[in-house]
Amino acid sequence: MSDPSTMRNPTTDLLQELLTSLEELKKYVILASILKRIHIVESTTGSDEWKRLMKLAEENCTNQTVLKWLKEKPSTFYQLVDMFNFFKKHIDEEQKKNHSDTVDITFVAHGAIGDFMIPASCLLPLASIRDLVLYSPWNCVSGGVVLTYAMATGKLKPQHRLFYTKKVGCMFPDKMHQSVKLPDRWNSMRQAGDQMIPNITVSPLRPDDGVWKSFESLTKKYGPIGRNRIVIPFILPGEESESVPFSVVTLALSLVLRQSRFKATVHLDTCLADKSIGQKLDREYLEKQYACAPDETVMICSNDILSFSVIDYFKSFFS
Repeated sequence: MSDPSTMRNPTTDLLQELLTSLEELKKYVILASILKRIHIVESTTGSDEWKRLMKLAEENCTNQTVLKWLKEKPSTFYQLVDMFNFFKKHIDEEQKKNHSDTVDITFVAHGAIGDFMIPASCLLPLASIRDLVLYSPWNCVSGGVVLTYAMATGKLKPQHRLFYTKKVGCMFPDKMHQSVKLPDRWNSMRQAGDQMIPNITVSPLRPDDGVWKSFESLTKKYGPIGRNRIVIPFILPGEESESVPFSVVTLALSLVLRQSRFKATVHLDTCLADKSIGQKLDREYLEKQYACAPDETVMICSNDILSFSVIDYFKSFFS
């Protein structure tokens, strides 16, 4: 009589075969994705427009750290042409408006940090971007369109920030969710200099996330963001758009600004949660650079920031 423990189960065998086939399929998909990316990089970096923009960047860059990076890591910037064209359309329209030559630009996107570090100065490649300001601590999610509106209008101050966690059972701001040492200032990349910071990647807003529609509703209710202030939502045509290193975004924007009459301080409105695939970033170091939040932390702002008087409304047209 056969031992039941040694008998093969057809169902188990079939399941194992399916799992093995699935793993093989994953390998092919990953390989195909890598080959596609290599093809895109090679075809893009061989284009005349890409070469022109990279040469223009190198000729106008005065920071040796950035210049070295541009020369040693050119394939990083394969999306440069697309981002340049994206910003040129926006800035050309803004130049027709009654802004002065110095403006504040708020860039709204989905985002994350992870995997490796870069010098902060690489986010300020040309002098046309005077400073880049990050608002939330590292490893923190940016929450709520009120925060976006407050950032875009210049009303957001450090005392307005509140924190809560997305973990089950926590619904309200709590001091336990605040970073250990939260500076009474924002994270200026100009001040950071060549300090190492996490690599930031950004991805486009989606029609179904409601972010931009909510922002437009707030401007109708509480007034326009004001003169010398520009908001650029990262919205691209098509349903699927890949993420972009933020260093590529700032390089493209700085090149567009250089060809305009504007010099700008850029304000980044995005999540900075750590999405590293491997080992997580060094949180002790991030605390020293600026601040680092516990996992699942969300930064919002107090609603009293929306107390908008009639005087504020009319000043927004002329300030």
